[in-house]
Amino acid sequence: MKKGTKNLINTVLALAAISVLGYLLLSGGKSFVPENFSGSRGKSAVIASEIVSELGLSLQNLNKISEEDRNGRFSSALKLVEQETEKIEKAKADAIELSNELINMAQAVQGIKPTAARNLALEAVTQETTLIGHLINYNAYFSGLLATLKLKFAGDIKYDSDEVQDLINKMNEERGQINSINDSFNQKLKEFDSKI
Repeated sequence: MKKGTKNLINTVLALAAISVLGYLLLSGGKSFVPENFSGSRGKSAVIASEIVSELGLSLQNLNKISEEDRNGRFSSALKLVEQETEKIEKAKADAIELSNELINMAQAVQGIKPTAARNLALEAVTQETTLIGHLINYNAYFSGLLATLKLKFAGDIKYDSDEVQDLINKMNEERGQINSINDSFNQKLKEFDSKI
């Protein structure tokens, strides 16, 4: 084979190889986020934001309950306790709804491209899943606290301020964890957006 023909074939093969490699890199490297991931991401962000907001309001209401207690207005304090008890059911429903959206996100993660974005999405979902456990703990402490206060205001038990303060401290710890996890979740998703 003549040298010129051989060089031409090598050049064509090299260009073909570069074209194929380029196509594979470009098609494999294109960003892609499944629609169900994006939809569940938006819903989970709204639900988590509502949960964090409700926790803040509940702790404010605890201060009102405490104030009514200090002033001997047990009937008013009892009404506030009953309102908060109803909110716990909503918080449980929110936790279930959030976990369903996180499951949807986790199932869609494998379809995300590029890999760096996929890994960040998986980290974010995994992290936010731990929020559910802290929310369950918070609700359990809150239920215990409200049950104790309800009995106290109804005059059925002797008030144990140490027990109440211990429950409030545990609730504050869980609330801090919930806020921290949710902030981290949102930060990971911002990083995720920068990789897409």
